[in-house]
Amino acid sequence: MFKSDQARAEYCHLYDNAIAQSSVPVEEVDVETSFGTTHVLTAGDPSRPPLIALHAMSMGATMWLPLLPALTPAHRVCMVDAVGDVSKSVARAVLSSAERVTEWIDEVLDKLDIERAAFVAASLGTWMATHYAMAHPERVERLALVGPAGIVSPQHPRWLLRAFVNGRIRPSREKIETFVDSLAMEQTRPRLRTDPWRPIVQQLIVGLATFRRNLREPRPVRCNIAPLAASGIPVLTIIGRNETLHDGETMADRFRRQLPDAEVHLVDNANHLIFIDQQDVVADLLQTFLG
Repeated sequence: MFKSDQARAEYCHLYDNAIAQSSVPVEEVDVETSFGTTHVLTAGDPSRPPLIALHAMSMGATMWLPLLPALTPAHRVCMVDAVGDVSKSVARAVLSSAERVTEWIDEVLDKLDIERAAFVAASLGTWMATHYAMAHPERVERLALVGPAGIVSPQHPRWLLRAFVNGRIRPSREKIETFVDSLAMEQTRPRLRTDPWRPIVQQLIVGLATFRRNLREPRPVRCNIAPLAASGIPVLTIIGRNETLHDGETMADRFRRQLPDAEVHLVDNANHLIFIDQQDVVADLLQTFLG
């Protein structure tokens, strides 16, 4: 939850600014689940097949807005704000395990009247989407993982320590901004301060500085993905060669071994914020894979 009403208002102002700058019209809707009120952004023709988009930790559903021109031509995109994370959603219960995450996603799909959908996810969202696909393969048409976190590789201990220090111990906005910079390539960092990413990144910084996290919230740890390999679900994985959270090459190799039928791309000049570092490359790969 936010530390104050003022903090939430500041966050929502930046969130709304991001929506206002979207080149694709966006609608907002709230759906009630047993875990709380889930906020969803929707874009694209409602008659098109649904695409569920799950965001990176603390980034909120607005992180997908700059990619909508690539996603909406073939899909109705539903960008979901995770309950318990920094977003417009309001949690009543903690997504304290992979099982609870899958329950929450299942309820969201039911409330949106979606039987089966394609999924695209980033960072923490990839871990959530992967667990959902393994629990309910009948509801996942295909799965695109952008900058995956955990799943096949543990995160670097040094990165985890840095994230804890910057996010938990008196998090100042200056420290958080430096930390966010470290997730992007040096030559890309000016984009973090330029529209359309500027309000989204500022929203991330404000959220990290003013949101109280529950210590029982899930962490994207390594998991057994044999059920995903056996499911037959088409999988696309896009990994930055210059990853900060993981060793990019090692992660790509592990995905290739554990998901031999998956399409795995190791992208040059890309860190964890690969969708910003190499936005056009990511957009093209997603558009080709999703149809």
